[in-house]
Amino acid sequence: MKIWTGKPFGNERGIALLLTLVILVLLTAVIVEFDYGAKVNLITAGNFRDEVQAIYLAKSGVAAARAALKDDALHHGAYDALTEFWAQPLPAYPVGEGAVSIEIADESGKIDINRLGDKRSQVREDTGNMLKRLLRVLEVDSGMIEPIVVAMTNWVNPNSECPEEFYYEQQNPPYHCKKGRMDTLSELLLVRGITPEIYKKIRPYVTTVSAQSSPINVNTAGLPVLEALDDNINADTAACIQDRRPYENSSMSDFYGCATAVAACSVTSPCRRQIGVQSSYFSVKSHGAMYDTEKIITALIQRQGSKTNLLSWQIE
Repeated sequence: MKIWTGKPFGNERGIALLLTLVILVLLTAVIVEFDYGAKVNLITAGNFRDEVQAIYLAKSGVAAARAALKDDALHHGAYDALTEFWAQPLPAYPVGEGAVSIEIADESGKIDINRLGDKRSQVREDTGNMLKRLLRVLEVDSGMIEPIVVAMTNWVNPNSECPEEFYYEQQNPPYHCKKGRMDTLSELLLVRGITPEIYKKIRPYVTTVSAQSSPINVNTAGLPVLEALDDNINADTAACIQDRRPYENSSMSDFYGCATAVAACSVTSPCRRQIGVQSSYFSVKSHGAMYDTEKIITALIQRQGSKTNLLSWQIE
């Protein structure tokens, strides 16, 4: 028979070992969690740092684009053409541990959709005819061309009656007439008849940012735009016009010397009224990259003389 000694367990060393193991496991878990949190915070801080640096690199690209356009105005202001320095894309240029690349596009070499809302009927008619020709050149279904241009006109014309047949029942809200300037090209997707496929075709050749009175720069316009200037300008004439670029105001006789362009751009022709060799509006796409982080700034710049104004910019 055993006598009670007052000790609940016969081996206190085993309990101590068990407690030690439990404490060790808890400490290990705390240390691992702390280490994981520290690494996450470090990675987050690094990503934030890279993102900020990429944004500033992209901003520096926009500043460089403005400087290039200003320099062009000061030293080469007779005309604007795709052969000039500002029009050459800058590939990824190393800046410290990052890189920046810049692309400048001339918006004045495109057809301004907002001129469909001009209060002058002649401007509306000329612009509408150019857009119809552009759609034909881009091989849009001929049955859709007239309704699309009418729908565009109703969208931007402040005096539009917005007829009932132009409503989209499936749209929410079901409207089809903004009756004001189109702010971005993406609004075209709201216009009746503009499918994503048609939008993709016309997007490189139309704009919403040119001044109402600014002519189309024949030195920077794409072939479809050149062909859309007049009914008498065909693909061969447009190619001839392109081959003889760049033009200055003093050398526009070379432009009129292209095949049927003489007849097409007669003194009374809309073509004659709508062409020029200088540009005022430019879009800039600046890519800033820092390690695996990339930021893109899309900016719109207006140039007046040698002064450049940043009208808008957006970070992607």
